[in-house]
Amino acid sequence: MTINYLAVLACAIAAMIVGFVWYGPLFGKAWMRIMGVETMSEEQKQAMKKGMWGMYAVQFVLSLITAGVLAVHIGYWSDASASAIGIAICTWFGFVMTATASAALWSGKPKNVAWKMFFISAGAQLVTFVVFGFILGMWK
Repeated sequence: MTINYLAVLACAIAAMIVGFVWYGPLFGKAWMRIMGVETMSEEQKQAMKKGMWGMYAVQFVLSLITAGVLAVHIGYWSDASASAIGIAICTWFGFVMTATASAALWSGKPKNVAWKMFFISAGAQLVTFVVFGFILGMWK
């Protein structure tokens, strides 16, 4: 089995775009409320902004790892006539969704806030995994 590293790179770039749209115009305000940004002091907000580029770099590396592992996973399962998008969704459901639900469950936030946190995070990851499945399926 071979991995198309260009496809993995495209997936990581796509993940950054999905994240930008998801946590920006679509759910940015709701996410900032959940994370308590409006209660931060101006100094805290500035400190957070200073570290953003480093966090974006780490997130990009994490996306490369996720896409690479998913590419291997798709490579193993695609021999069974399963679609890459279907494999990506099953992988999301079995691993990402459950881990995201656990994080929300144990976040210590009120139930309604924890559920919002879960749906926003899990939704972003589902869209990302579908995009990954599409890209990796097209560039086998």
